[in-house]
Amino acid sequence: MRPILMSAVLVALAAPVPALAQDRTEEDAARVAETLRDPAVQQTVAAGMAAASEALLDVPLAPLARAVAEAAGEDPRDIDPDMTLRHVSPEAADVPAEIHDKLPRVMGAMAGMAGGFSAMIPALREMAERMKAAVEEARPAY
Repeated sequence: MRPILMSAVLVALAAPVPALAQDRTEEDAARVAETLRDPAVQQTVAAGMAAASEALLDVPLAPLARAVAEAAGEDPRDIDPDMTLRHVSPEAADVPAEIHDKLPRVMGAMAGMAGGFSAMIPALREMAERMKAAVEEARPAY
């Protein structure tokens, strides 16, 4: 359960990364790093993700569980109509607090990666230019 929620959080936070992989400037990457490093942003995102995960704990699972039971040839009436993730997995109740506590650190680490990417952009551009020149030079003259 925890790996799934933490993975969902990381995916949500990593969503801007593909935009950086496109033709973006180092200023864009630096701005992303700055935003991810901002403690106010970190706390806001952590609170929002904790609240979202708290809400997920109370989503009714009975309709899905009944369908699974019926497909398995079991009696769907045996399913608790009040079934939720919180009910099925009581230890999941700790997940929102863990997200709230750990997400700022994860965002700080992602800020470091974005900053590193920002620093690499000029070197990557230079490498691309050298490769282009090498390809041009190696092309047979017809």
